[in-house]
Amino acid sequence: MKNFLIAAIAITVSVAIYPQKGFSLSVGAGYGTASRLIPYPWVSDFDLREAEVSLGSFVFPQISLGYSFSDGIEGVISIEYATKKSEFYGQTVDSEAGTIFIPVKDGYTFVPLEFTLNYTLPFSTEQIRVFIGGGGGLYFTSSLREVAGIKPGSGGSKTGYGIHIVSGIDYFFTRNTGLSFYMKFRDPEMEFKGAYESVTGIHNGMPVRLGSDVFNQKLSLEGTIFFLGLKVNI
Repeated sequence: MKNFLIAAIAITVSVAIYPQKGFSLSVGAGYGTASRLIPYPWVSDFDLREAEVSLGSFVFPQISLGYSFSDGIEGVISIEYATKKSEFYGQTVDSEAGTIFIPVKDGYTFVPLEFTLNYTLPFSTEQIRVFIGGGGGLYFTSSLREVAGIKPGSGGSKTGYGIHIVSGIDYFFTRNTGLSFYMKFRDPEMEFKGAYESVTGIHNGMPVRLGSDVFNQKLSLEGTIFFLGLKVNI
């Protein structure tokens, strides 16, 4: 959330202080269709290795700054903040009562910083702009895994990169203000490899111990992104 707020404030302040013809500012919300975790991707047991936890769809805020290089070409810098949490049974630990199976809290934060180049289709008008485009970005991702109060001490954050394509429409109900709707297609997948901050924790008031401090995980956010927001030409 911190990275998103810093970038959002920087974009807003820069536009307010240095307004220039050709710039636009968009603020709105997005909807992602799918996200899933693969908690134990490299264990020897086949069933456990292939197990996955579906986290379902997710909703997130987004802010973007666009600049029209010409009547048909627009460059857009955008940032989003998505987070999702879940709980499932999937960890064996040692305790005073022997080996027991306990729940795992898991999830992620996902902050993509992306650049997109949009092309306005020729049949567009001043009121209705239909566009297609593509680009790439950096993905700042963190795992929210927690086992008996034990969190990843290293390897729990990852910076990745990827590409995307978009298609959408801008509808202006005044000369400079309108609504923007678009679909984005991307397929980010991150792998986390590291170690837990400790191997000892507490579950239901009882001390427990992990069999290893090794922390591995895969996160997949494949699917389609839908975005709706307010767009203002500056």
